[in-house]
Amino acid sequence: MTRRTATVTRRRTAAVTRRRAAAAAALAGLLSLTACGIQGTDVVEAGGAATVLVAPNPESRMVLYFVGPDGRSMPVARDVGFGGPETTFAADHPGDGRVPYEGFGPGYEVDRADLSGAGVAGDKVLAALLAGPNPAEAAAGLTTALPHGAGVPHVQVEKSGGTLGRRLLRLRAPFKVTDLPATAVRQLVCTAAYAEDRVGLAEVAVTGPDGALPPTTCGDTL
Repeated sequence: MTRRTATVTRRRTAAVTRRRAAAAAALAGLLSLTACGIQGTDVVEAGGAATVLVAPNPESRMVLYFVGPDGRSMPVARDVGFGGPETTFAADHPGDGRVPYEGFGPGYEVDRADLSGAGVAGDKVLAALLAGPNPAEAAAGLTTALPHGAGVPHVQVEKSGGTLGRRLLRLRAPFKVTDLPATAVRQLVCTAAYAEDRVGLAEVAVTGPDGALPPTTCGDTL
């Protein structure tokens, strides 16, 4: 084999190796996106808060944290796009346009304006969380560790108090919080954090009628 032939052969081999490596990387990336993406039941298969991605339209989805079949917290992405149901009116406020929206639970109605814009308000996301898994999510084995029928928490963004550039959210629950299991606390913290920040980078201070929990992040509750 001449020197020129050997050089050409090495170049071809290197090119093939690079193409194979690129193909392998692309396949790995595709598998990773599939693992972290929306499945048929809209359950996000993610091992941690940092891997929860609801692209390409995060404004049209909300992320709720429930409990998976193995007892660990599992994020769920629900589509909140407005599909144009008939407008209804409250009897005492006939001028207030409201629309039925099953995404927040059976029989739930929201203001039409809440279904458009930059996202869904934190209180309404928490209302969906407290309503529990929908039928499809329950069929997938998801449950909740939060108390049922205890009212809806209120979230307020504090002007200061967060660390490392994070916003501090004050979550006021109408139920006792100091004895909540860790999984239930994570449901509240992670759901509130993702409602405020697309990647969940917010600190959440949970308070209740019995006291307060230290401010924490979704990642800290893993």
